[in-house]
Formats: sequence, structure tokens, C-alpha cells
Amino acid sequence: MRLTLTPTPNRSRNSLDDSMIPAINIVFLLLIFFMIAGHIEARNEQLQIPQSSSEKDLETQDVDIQILANGSYVLNGQETDVSLTEALQLLTLSSESIITLHVHRDLPASSLDPVLKSTRQLGIKRLQIATVQQS
Repeated sequence: MRLTLTPTPNRSRNSLDDSMIPAINIVFLLLIFFMIAGHIEARNEQLQIPQSSSEKDLETQDVDIQILANGSYVLNGQETDVSLTEALQLLTLSSESIITLHVHRDLPASSLDPVLKSTRQLGIKRLQIATVQQS
């Protein structure tokens, strides 16, 4: 009679596999939970510029920029026909020049982007965003 021995299963390998099953279950449950609970919704509304107040007065500025409700720019009291960057280049500004920006309250925050881009291109380091004083 001939006996053949079958190899005994490796207990440490089986116990490692058995201990990973609950962790895998938890990961899948969390995945399902976040897929259901974390419904991503697209928004069509624009980010509005918030009202703010400050007790400090503005420093004296070299350039005063206003962005009107229609998106046009007013530089030092005169409406510009050229782009904002070209209009700022016509004024000889240094990197230490101070620009004060007044934005119409109904414009979205993205209306600040052209002004920020222009001041960065010209190397201007100081840009003040003015707020309306509350009565």
C-alpha cells in the first residue's frame, strides 16, 4: 500500500487572505456610499463679489480703475477705448505704483481677471480693491 501525502495548507497565507476580506468589504461600502451621497451638481450661477467693509482709508493711488456694470473700464475718470493693458502702458507706471480698483457690485468675480492679468504683465505689485462705505 502506498500513501501519498498531500501538502498541508499554509495557515499564515490563509489567515492573511481571511483578514483582508473585511477591509475590502469596507472599501467597497465606502465607495458605494460616496457615489450615492456625493452627487455632483453643476451650477450655472456666477460667483458674486461679496460686500465688505474696512475702517482703514485707502492709500493715495496713482491709477483709479472702475469696472462698470456693462464691463467697460474707466481709467482715472475717462472711459477707455483700447484694452486695459494698452491703456495702463500709456500711463508710465512703475512697479511701486498703486492701483485702486472699483468693481460694480453686480459683476461676477471673474471680471477681476483681466485687471489682475494686466497688472501682473506690467509688474505692478500693489492693487487695492475698494469697497463702498456703508451709511
